[in-house]
Amino acid sequence: MRRLMTMLLLALLTFCGASAQMTKKPTGKGPFKERVTNLWHLSKDAIGGVVTKVQDTLETENSDLHRVNGKYYMHLYDTNIYKGADSAELCALCRKEFEKKYPAMPIKSVVIPQTDWETSTVEVDGLVEGYAQTLYCYIIAKDGNEGFVNAKFVFERQRKVGESTMDNRVKWPLWMRTDVLTNEVYGKLLKK
Repeated sequence: MRRLMTMLLLALLTFCGASAQMTKKPTGKGPFKERVTNLWHLSKDAIGGVVTKVQDTLETENSDLHRVNGKYYMHLYDTNIYKGADSAELCALCRKEFEKKYPAMPIKSVVIPQTDWETSTVEVDGLVEGYAQTLYCYIIAKDGNEGFVNAKFVFERQRKVGESTMDNRVKWPLWMRTDVLTNEVYGKLLKK
């Protein structure tokens, strides 16, 4: 990923430098040093905007986060989509973990925003050893009058090839991430 980003930035530097020279923006009619400095500032401004857009795109696509005021936050989920027989039990387990850490915080919602478990293969040395199923649970709680807390939990169960059921609970639940949101950030995330 770093190699890709480095190559992308080098290509952008080359492109922006060449495009800045082709534009009709004045780079100065003074001495060579002044013209180079002006060209550098034009290129730097162009690159800064491109780098920010590339970072936003990569961060959002790869980690499912939103950028607000220069920081990244998780989505806000307040609708429970999962209708499995274990839905209430899983939400209750997350609620219990959350209340242990934040007993005075009123919870607004505990939801699983997936229709079903996500299934993937478990490989060891390139060979499929089994299968894993993952489900995510989100909690939004009110933090006094000042803001909110958004917490993400994950449930993962596995089975080996040839077994009949997914009985091996690997993460049950695992607290993945917590975002502390000001009222301003919360309002912006609601609009996204």
